[in-house]
Amino acid sequence: MAHYGTLRDVSFTGDVDDIRGATLYGINDEKLGKIDDVIFDHASGTIRYVVVDAGGWLSSKQFLVAADRIQPDAEHKNDFYARMTKQQIESLPRFDEARFSEDPEQNERDWSDYNQRYRESLETTGDVLHREDSTHVITPGPDELPATGPSLPNEDALQPGRLSGVFTNPAPGASKTRMRPSGIAARAEDSALPGQSVPEEIPTEVGEQALDRSSTNRLSAFEEHLRHNRQGITANCPKCRITGDKAA
Repeated sequence: MAHYGTLRDVSFTGDVDDIRGATLYGINDEKLGKIDDVIFDHASGTIRYVVVDAGGWLSSKQFLVAADRIQPDAEHKNDFYARMTKQQIESLPRFDEARFSEDPEQNERDWSDYNQRYRESLETTGDVLHREDSTHVITPGPDELPATGPSLPNEDALQPGRLSGVFTNPAPGASKTRMRPSGIAARAEDSALPGQSVPEEIPTEVGEQALDRSSTNRLSAFEEHLRHNRQGITANCPKCRITGDKAA
């Protein structure tokens, strides 16, 4: 049975790029804290949340951010970004690992309940954008709204007119010329008959592997390590031992 747990003091050797210790930034480059641990499914190795140490600004000291909300930070190498504010984080359900049962079945129910409350919290606060150095949502102020008043003169003249008959037949033809700005190299499809589509190239296996490598980031690479080594990582997990005993 699937259940969630943390790494705690598990350490890694070799070339494993451990994300613990990386900084998490939010909207407006606001520092939210440092990644202290991860919550992952011990049955699959899939990371569900990261545990973030708030560094003193949050009363609960730690909070969780769903793994699918985290991405590499373009401004800070080897750190991460979540499209969240401190205000949103303060509204999240409090995380206390001690409140999650050791029993796998109850543990799954506990996390299911937490996941539900977590989603509801984000739906309530919403994915909002804020002004720089402000806690206010970006909405137009009174001075930014368009002026209201009587209708414009000759308002009917502003309505768009029909353009039927203005353009030539769009069908391809040998007499039609494909235009391209000067200085831009010609593409292969430019040699085709104008107006005809060019079949999309199907990526080769080598090309697909290259795309996979380019999309890999620290979080996904770390998750992949957990998946491949989850049995050794969870060997001392009391919940996993209980599950094994029930299966036997």
